[in-house]
Amino acid sequence: MTLVRQTGMFVLLVFGVLSVTATAQEAGAAQPPSPSPVSSPSSGLDTIRSIYVIPMKDRLEHFLTNELVKWGHFEVTLNPRQADALLSDTTDVDIKQLMTPDIKIRKTTARTRGTAFLIDLKTERVLWSVAKKPSESFWTGGVKSIRELAEEMVGQLRKDMQAKGQ
Repeated sequence: MTLVRQTGMFVLLVFGVLSVTATAQEAGAAQPPSPSPVSSPSSGLDTIRSIYVIPMKDRLEHFLTNELVKWGHFEVTLNPRQADALLSDTTDVDIKQLMTPDIKIRKTTARTRGTAFLIDLKTERVLWSVAKKPSESFWTGGVKSIRELAEEMVGQLRKDMQAKGQ
């Protein structure tokens, strides 16, 4: 009787393991595959020569443009049709409309403060992004100025490009 009891326990254990394995395989199959890494180590940033900085909330584009021009790595253009990339505080930008001649370009409608996205205008792919904390703690001085935020964002782009050897 002990042998039958041990065999029964063994069978239950095997069924339990097989059941867990099958469930794990089904769950793995339901998940979308992870995106494959971009083959270029630079993620396309090396092809960007000119940037259009779209009008943003709180006039952040003025300070970002200033920081980019001071850095001198990219040419900053006032015409989106002459740019290789777009710098925006949101990914919700209608690039096709932006490329229409004689269009009045409006400010983005981003609800966040402290984010920036560099978007390739040909492929509409986000090449680089940053999210900086828009304010410090109350004890260390509170809200950052837009100028400080722009300095941090462009500083991060510079740092990321140097890390990739560009």
